[in-house]
Amino acid sequence: MNDAIDFAMRVRKEVFPMLDHERLPADLEQFREHYLDSADAVFLVAVMEDNRIVGSIGILPYDGRIEVMAGRYPSQSTAEIVKCYVDLEYRRYGIGSLLVRELEKVVAELHYITLYLHTHRFLPGAVDFWKRQGYTVIAEQDDDWQTVHMDKLVRNK
Repeated sequence: MNDAIDFAMRVRKEVFPMLDHERLPADLEQFREHYLDSADAVFLVAVMEDNRIVGSIGILPYDGRIEVMAGRYPSQSTAEIVKCYVDLEYRRYGIGSLLVRELEKVVAELHYITLYLHTHRFLPGAVDFWKRQGYTVIAEQDDDWQTVHMDKLVRNK
């Protein structure tokens, strides 16, 4: 658990240097409660033979916190993809795609209909990566973060 948190924070710091890294985000601060003890959440890691974590991805129940998405998703049927990170040295080896596929297999066993995520245009290749995974752009914000909102239907209603 601590290794997963350390990995997520290390890559988060590389990808988002402008964020406050002195304090853990709530989901990482309460990792056990948010991911391990919850039947509605998942956190996966990609681990090398030497037990080094080189990738992560998680889902949490979508809480409607994104204002531009207000009213789009019925409660309880949408999960938000979070903490999709791959170590810089291991990018372009298919680890991210593998994590997404494995996550979607797990999600198929849960009650979710839609997977939602947001990414940013300033992250090289991020939007194209998610499009290759079958996600569709549903909204873009012309904000400082260049936020792109995407989703994918994972099960019929």
